[in-house]
Amino acid sequence: MNKAWASAGGGRRNDTASDRPVARSDWRSVLRRHAETIWREGAGSSRPGRADAELLSQALGPLADDALRIVEAYALGVPRAEGAAAPPAEFGSRLVIILNGVEAALADRPGRGVPAAQAPHVIQSELWQILHKVRESAELSYSREHDLIELDRRILFLLYGARPLVPAEISSTVGVDKAQVSRSVKRLLALGLVERAQIRAPLRLTGAGEAVGKRMSRLAELRNRELTIDISEAELADFYDTTEILLERAMALYEQERALAQPSGPRTGEGPGKGPDARPGEKLAIDRTRIVSPLMTLSAYFSRSGALAFKRLTGLSTFEAFVLSEIGMSPPVEWSALVAALARDHSQAGRTVKALIDRGLVEREGKPGRRHGRFYPTAEGTRLHKRIHDAGRQRSDFLLAPLAAAQRAQFLGTFDKIRRNAQAQLERERAFAELGRG
Repeated sequence: MNKAWASAGGGRRNDTASDRPVARSDWRSVLRRHAETIWREGAGSSRPGRADAELLSQALGPLADDALRIVEAYALGVPRAEGAAAPPAEFGSRLVIILNGVEAALADRPGRGVPAAQAPHVIQSELWQILHKVRESAELSYSREHDLIELDRRILFLLYGARPLVPAEISSTVGVDKAQVSRSVKRLLALGLVERAQIRAPLRLTGAGEAVGKRMSRLAELRNRELTIDISEAELADFYDTTEILLERAMALYEQERALAQPSGPRTGEGPGKGPDARPGEKLAIDRTRIVSPLMTLSAYFSRSGALAFKRLTGLSTFEAFVLSEIGMSPPVEWSALVAALARDHSQAGRTVKALIDRGLVEREGKPGRRHGRFYPTAEGTRLHKRIHDAGRQRSDFLLAPLAAAQRAQFLGTFDKIRRNAQAQLERERAFAELGRG
């Protein structure tokens, strides 16, 4: 057993034990002791004593209460064998990964560097980071139930318990073009999970699809609870209301970029627009059963307009623009730091960096090889980097323009809670996957 756990006696802690002085850097030990207490005594056990609570507050700031809730939720979910006096062996290894997630969230919290409300593309970049974490953890989690890709799952969730829908309705709701939806529908038809009377008829789940949908919905509900830890029902309702406003703005941006991409087409579009498969005059309703669903739709429309905008302004793909943005943020940047910031594998990052070097937008210094040394933008790369960031700020300003200052601050505050919860959720799923391989 970990020494920090062994030093914490069994049973409810008294004031003397929990109030002893602890070094500021020892917040992890405080959370480990608290996790073991929760595992032993259940949800009704006491929270850390005054000294430990003050240490957590000083070390973690606004993350302190979130960290406690995450650790408590984890400890309550670990099975306890009858008569067991100590947690199972894997309890510690999983908890370490969760604490690593808390530490990562601590490093990224607003207030370090540019304030969140002023940072360029605060929505675009932060939304991408959240959904990247959610998608990775979802792949690990849902794969234990059924081997479906993300879009197939989203369509299954959409049809579960809902009225039958035609592909155009599915496309506008999830924010994905109809060709991708069509391919997904073909896969679901082949698997016997959906059916339709004829080629253009609405889609509905089969009996097998309902069974899979029911199992996966239970898992989705558990995942949703984790992602909304420390978010009240009222705060969640406000977040959904604000997301609907942002979604209309994102769809307007997409419609504007589509018009600009067609020289002979209309050039206007300040008002709310619709995606390519939305019906004229239709207001797009969002799925309020899972916090991640409207965020995925918002991201889809915002990313699609971004791809068109960056292509129009720089000739770069969305990911190329993202890579150049990261390299130009604080050059020169080390390879390891760049890959970590991009949250992609080395191969994809390497190919993209090489393409930017070949186009004369990026240069490298240091050891030979694309995965060594440091990278910085050329003069032309610096010019395009400024254009990317100017466009990013303009797009974020447009997206957030309808929100009053208080509404914007509340939305970003909730957004930050979801981001921290997503990080903890991902670390836990990685721990489960690692144990499964062992």
